[in-house]
Amino acid sequence: MNTHLPARAGISLRRSAIALAAGAVLGIASGAASAVETTFVGSTNGCFGVGCTPGATASVGGLTYANSTFDVTTAGGFVSIGNGPGTPNVDNLGSFTLTGMPFTYTGGHFDLQVAFTAPPGTTPNSVVIHDTLTGIVSSTDNGGVFVDLDNTAKHFTFGSGPTAGSFDFFVNDVSITAGDKVAVTGTIISQVSAVPEPETYALFLAGLGAVGFMARRRKS
Repeated sequence: MNTHLPARAGISLRRSAIALAAGAVLGIASGAASAVETTFVGSTNGCFGVGCTPGATASVGGLTYANSTFDVTTAGGFVSIGNGPGTPNVDNLGSFTLTGMPFTYTGGHFDLQVAFTAPPGTTPNSVVIHDTLTGIVSSTDNGGVFVDLDNTAKHFTFGSGPTAGSFDFFVNDVSITAGDKVAVTGTIISQVSAVPEPETYALFLAGLGAVGFMARRRKS
């Protein structure tokens, strides 16, 4: 009984083996380039005025800022630091409380300091975001304040070697009505490339060798 495969079948088999190997290579490359989810840990402080020193709490007129801590992890390289206000604040960038005290806020200033403790090696580890205030609260408890924060992306890098990455950090403006409490929120967009370990390549080569051996065996 002739166990040899027809020439066309042998060619087909070899092509299948090559396709399988190429798929494995693409799989490794895809894994190397895909986003690695990252946890960001940090805290915020704030202050009112030009050249002020950010602290845990700050106030001007009837407007008070309270600081926050956050510990969030990306999904698909994206995460929103957007929890509602609390006591204490958690997973937002702090909160503003506005009472009905009559006061004119237009022309005022507020500084938001955001500091990162993770991922390790974040550079710079903190940034101060400036803003201007507009708004007025009247003697009838009506009115509000608009906190016009700098919304431009702040760029950070972190880590080294195969764990190196970068992220862009954005802060949203805040609008608050007299008698309300509103959280400051933001967004992180992260980019991290996973570099396969040497063991991964060794495993791939071993698999490729096994594919080639099976192809030769079936051909014979």
